[in-house]
Amino acid sequence: MVQFPVFRFKLPAFIQKRVEQHYLDISLSRVIPFISLITFGILVGLVFNTGVGHPYDKVIHIGFFALLTLSIHALFCCRLRFSAVIAFGMGLAGEIAQGFLPHHEMSVPDTVANGIGVALIVALIALLRSEVSQAVRDPEEELNLNQMGLEPLPIRYLSGDASDGSGFSSEK
Repeated sequence: MVQFPVFRFKLPAFIQKRVEQHYLDISLSRVIPFISLITFGILVGLVFNTGVGHPYDKVIHIGFFALLTLSIHALFCCRLRFSAVIAFGMGLAGEIAQGFLPHHEMSVPDTVANGIGVALIVALIALLRSEVSQAVRDPEEELNLNQMGLEPLPIRYLSGDASDGSGFSSEK
């Protein structure tokens, strides 16, 4: 397997007291979600300049906050729930700030769409982690037919050969 280079930057002491890892890990696997988020944000900005309808607006909110949660979780190596709270808090703060800006409006459906995006990534990561941990825990068992009171068949079953003793033939 190919190993990508990893760059680690030590975090300041006041941050080290509050987090598990004392460094910021910059590797390709951790930067790709952040690059995807930036690309998505730029493309969405171009779409919003041309105007977008309401159904697509919610899809954009879901996608953006899913990528934001994934980026926070991957880049800062923090707990999943911490990443989710930060991403949802940023969405909530953004909606509150829009209430004070002219030509913008605070929207509960946008906040719900932000929460759905965060919840989708949390559920996906939790599902992947549970599947991986289950696969690691389950040892591969060898099938012992004698222990079950069964014996393996000495012939090939349904091989199509009339002489296999199964009574089936491939001739019509």
